[in-house]
Amino acid sequence: MSQEEQLESYIHTADSWGAEIVAQIDATEIKPDSEPSNNYGGVRQASDYGVEWPKYYYWAAIITLRADGPRAPTDVAEDLHPWLENEGWKRDESREFPPGEESFERDYFRDGYHLVVEVYTEPPPQAQSLQFMIVTPETDPDAD
Repeated sequence: MSQEEQLESYIHTADSWGAEIVAQIDATEIKPDSEPSNNYGGVRQASDYGVEWPKYYYWAAIITLRADGPRAPTDVAEDLHPWLENEGWKRDESREFPPGEESFERDYFRDGYHLVVEVYTEPPPQAQSLQFMIVTPETDPDAD
């Protein structure tokens, strides 16, 4: 399999897993006019040396919950944890940074993929948001 084919496979997997994660949040909990977006994700070069390959893919989505909804972002993260583990994601607390004043992160790993769940903890009227990021493995240069 070429690096291009590997990358396409990684993109498909990350996009699928990302959609499954977002689907765990009921649409009625999401703030109207606030669609999850992947506007800062995409394909990235794995090297800073200007070489084209290897590459990896970065999937990301920000979810803004209704301020008057049934769950705060922290509740969503807590409720999501057992589902993620059941899907094969393993949390690695040793890689997580200490909670900040405005947010905390949880790090999960599965088959070489890295999932970060960032939970914003500021109370309303600040946006009630979660950010999900999936980083794929790098393509294998020996595959060509």
